[in-house]
Amino acid sequence: MRLYLDCADRAELAPLLDTGLFSGVTTNPLILQRGGVRLAEVPALVHWLLERGTAEVFVQTTAADADRIVAEGRELRALSDRVVVKIPATTAGLTAARRLADQGVPVLVTAVYHALQALTALAAGARWIAPYVGRMTEQGRDGHEQVAQMQRILTGSSTGVLAASLRSAEDVRRLALLGVEAVTVGAPVARALLTEPLTEAAVADFDRAVAQLRD
Repeated sequence: MRLYLDCADRAELAPLLDTGLFSGVTTNPLILQRGGVRLAEVPALVHWLLERGTAEVFVQTTAADADRIVAEGRELRALSDRVVVKIPATTAGLTAARRLADQGVPVLVTAVYHALQALTALAAGARWIAPYVGRMTEQGRDGHEQVAQMQRILTGSSTGVLAASLRSAEDVRRLALLGVEAVTVGAPVARALLTEPLTEAAVADFDRAVAQLRD
């Protein structure tokens, strides 16, 4: 499983990217808002991430109609060949995704809430779909079961699942067991993935032993 960071806050991103464990960074308008990044500042954020060695940066379009989504997607891709264009799974979005995919632009279809949308994203030529696991569950659907169905639908295809809206490290474990290719997590969940209390306790024991061995 590949791990991505769902964050636009440079202070939060920097120490996590420094671990070298995360394959890239995903953003959307809400993430940008939380990180204090305005739309005009997105290119600067992308370049900052790329300069830090980020392999992939996912940036979401903001237009509502297919023609404008395609134009915006081209502009985003022009920032770098490491930019993946995120497009919501609306009719206009899927139409634009198909056109961009035909032009060789990698697309992630986002805001996916039902397994049926895996079929339309596949038909649109998307490289990724991003199911909102936590949000699905909060809306009364079983997010993990929906993702399991998406995984079965997409097995053997060129479209992968990059699960989003994860509420805990436990979500990551469950999705890994389903064979999900990738997940994107906020900074708190990312830090939780890096911390295990029993490991910390064992390291404290090691440190005490080392101190005695040096006496």
